Amino acid sequence: MTTITGDFATTQMASKDVAAKNSQDSLGQAAFLKLMTAQLKYQDPFDPVDNQAMVGQMAQFSQVAGISEMNASLKQIAGGFSTSRLSEAANFIGRSVLQGGDTAYADAQGRYRGEFTLATGADNVSVEWLNTAGEVVHTQQLGKLDAGKVPFELISQDEAGNPVDVGPLTARITGAAPSTLSVWLPVMAVESSSTGAEAMLVTPAGNVSAASVKRIG
Repeated sequence: MTTITGDFATTQMASKDVAAKNSQDSLGQAAFLKLMTAQLKYQDPFDPVDNQAMVGQMAQFSQVAGISEMNASLKQIAGGFSTSRLSEAANFIGRSVLQGGDTAYADAQGRYRGEFTLATGADNVSVEWLNTAGEVVHTQQLGKLDAGKVPFELISQDEAGNPVDVGPLTARITGAAPSTLSVWLPVMAVESSSTGAEAMLVTPAGNVSAASVKRIG
């Protein structure tokens, strides 16, 4: 698995070196012609290789060579896509993404943020923040809310106004039943997936797919 925090040139160069080595170790057309010439040279004159068998060998080699070249081309194309995705996803580093869930993590400014959706309005809505022990550490009264998306935020700072990370906090909505609940997660790094098909964003809550992100902020 490849992890990047800004530059992926080293990884790209290593991939090219491996591809070059693989091409040197494979059987090329010149080597096949040498083997075929040796076979004709040392064959039993009283029991020569059948013409059809020789043609069959050549056809089989051509087919294998064609498949190998096609696989090499597809790998090159896939590698280009993977590199492009990583390059684009690298723009997420240092920012936060909105992801479905209820556990938020502090960003660089000490902000715990989230968003929920109400299908219908409610009169007395509040957000309770719970620590990892399940204790309510803070309650925010939001009051009467109309239907729609409702953002919420908790700022954790010391007396001097410096951000303080108190660990993950779980948001619990009371007074209403939200249809969706999402939280903002800070992105620390980007890495490729095991298949190389998509870029994964490294967050305190774990890796999330760049394609699953609702918003970036």
